[in-house]
Amino acid sequence: MPYRNRYLFVCTNRRADGHPKGSCAERGAERLLAQIKDEIRKRGATLEVRACSSSCLDMCELGPIVLQEPDNVAYGHVAEEDAEEIAVAAIEGGIVERRVLQKPT
Repeated sequence: MPYRNRYLFVCTNRRADGHPKGSCAERGAERLLAQIKDEIRKRGATLEVRACSSSCLDMCELGPIVLQEPDNVAYGHVAEEDAEEIAVAAIEGGIVERRVLQKPT
């Protein structure tokens, strides 16, 4: 298994329709994950950065959620339009500040 410099964990959890918290999946997280993967692939960086699905990350109301590791950064309210910027930031070792919910202290 190759070691990657960064991992992007995209919550794709789906709750029952009508659940008060909603879910990342119903907010488009599955399409978002596919777009992030595509952006990484287009840049030839699949051996440096891996985007993968995650189950619930307990921030449902703020979803879709993306965790960037090992930077310990949580992004919230991530839209499909953010896919390219998040992929590029992960490849370059950066952070998309406008989407940050949590950073290490």
